[in-house]
Amino acid sequence: MKHSYGFTLIELIIVVILLGIISFTALPRFTGNSGVEETTVQDQMISVLRRMQNQAMQQTSAAFCHQLLLTQTQLGAPNINPCDAMPANTQLTTAANPDSGLQFRLNANSGIVLRVFNHTNPASGTVQTLPFSFRFNSLGQAVDNSRTRFQNGLQIQIAGAVTYSVCIESEGYIHPC
Repeated sequence: MKHSYGFTLIELIIVVILLGIISFTALPRFTGNSGVEETTVQDQMISVLRRMQNQAMQQTSAAFCHQLLLTQTQLGAPNINPCDAMPANTQLTTAANPDSGLQFRLNANSGIVLRVFNHTNPASGTVQTLPFSFRFNSLGQAVDNSRTRFQNGLQIQIAGAVTYSVCIESEGYIHPC
């Protein structure tokens, strides 16, 4: 009886075809950067929101203000009179250290668009006009300038090549959604 070692031509062709299919579908996911900037923005935004929320829960004195301002390109503490509800209050404070975790800015050439909804489900909420300011109360809940809690929470959409969202539930839970 003759022993044959190796693979047949059919087996080799099947393996080459399978490798081609796998490389065609999986390789772009590893080499492409679609969604990378949006994911980074989402993570940074969650970090800024949670940091301000933690400060609001720790510093409960009326002397402290834990207001955040969301514009088309930034999220952070407002520049002028932080707890003032004046519409002129549309810039981030320059005194805050960008590495402090209390502010976030998009790159100048970023193609990302920020939107905020007054509901964690955008289909049920309405788009809010930017700049949009809100704050956290001592329970860590998002409230408006009159200190009224957002009953249906907030959703911040990060739209670019793909769309990601950050939700702030009415109870104060901040998470990607």
